[in-house]
Amino acid sequence: MTEAKQTTNPIRLLMLSVKIREALEEAREKEPDNVDVRLDLVRFYTVTPRIAGGGIDDARAEAAEIARRDAALGSFARGYIDYHEKDYGIARLELREAMKNGNAATHALAAKWLGWLSQESQQWDDAFAIFEELRATDASALYEIGRTAMFCSCRVEEGRVAVREYLKAKRAGEMPTADDARKLLKKLGR
Repeated sequence: MTEAKQTTNPIRLLMLSVKIREALEEAREKEPDNVDVRLDLVRFYTVTPRIAGGGIDDARAEAAEIARRDAALGSFARGYIDYHEKDYGIARLELREAMKNGNAATHALAAKWLGWLSQESQQWDDAFAIFEELRATDASALYEIGRTAMFCSCRVEEGRVAVREYLKAKRAGEMPTADDARKLLKKLGR
């Protein structure tokens, strides 16, 4: 999956997508109650073109199976699909449901996606509030506060402060790099 995110070669990407789909579907067959595997399949089916093995109907079927095992995570999965389908009203409802009824991990996951949806739909106050809530447990929320300030050209000083704090935080995994944060800070006018 990491290689697929980094490659620009369409033939290699197609080959990787076949392997990823086969591996995820094999994992699902071995552990049908593993909601993490099913959630990875939702993500794969949602973002992968049909020609490469994706499909919204398959994603929705997996979301239904997740919901049978974990209602809140199922709400997140449906919200994720609806977000990608640009059905923002339904996505917002599903993500809020996941936040309300999910465990801490599901709440945080749904909140982050609801924050991104709020950015995309220009609901700035909601985006700020969501990322502010997440900042105590997820340093990338600081970066998102800065992005929100940049997108709306509002609360710019708050955005600058958050990005400076992000630069001091420990970053890991797929979090934005220090270079990304410095570029964002520059856009915010330092």
